Amino acid sequence: MKRISIVVILMLALAVAACSSTSSSSTTTTGPTTTGPTTSGPTTSGPTTSGPTTSGPTTSASYTVSGQIVHQDTGAPYPNAYVRFEWLVNASYEGEAHTVTDGSGRYTIQLPAGQYQLTAGDSCDLNAGFAIVGKAPDDVMITVPGTSEVDFVEYPLTPGADIPGAC
Repeated sequence: MKRISIVVILMLALAVAACSSTSSSSTTTTGPTTTGPTTSGPTTSGPTTSGPTTSGPTTSASYTVSGQIVHQDTGAPYPNAYVRFEWLVNASYEGEAHTVTDGSGRYTIQLPAGQYQLTAGDSCDLNAGFAIVGKAPDDVMITVPGTSEVDFVEYPLTPGADIPGAC
């Protein structure tokens, strides 16, 4: 019961962040950040493109990670879900970056090289669980570069339950 309360509090906190975003492709970071343009591949000298900037385990290059979330029952796209990438900065501090799926259930985010723990959620539906396609339920780590596509499938935590979130 205590673990569920912590999860609900975390999801509500993320709900406020997700519901307050005005763009479905926005990226938010917490923790130390760097400024400057990012590109869809390793950063090189010469022209660069603008985009969201995040900090992570290293800041020398940025890589694109994208994917889609779909409903388990229908295969239909799952819009407005958040995808969170968390990394360990040091023994006492974690950083995170997150983005929100668009109308077709797709997301894209720029991340520096490193290892990330992934989670997805829906702040408006607390009964929605999310699993990474092709991975065991407890396998939520990816390495960047190396992983460029991560898809999720949504499933009900308690079939038939209606547990509204903060929206």
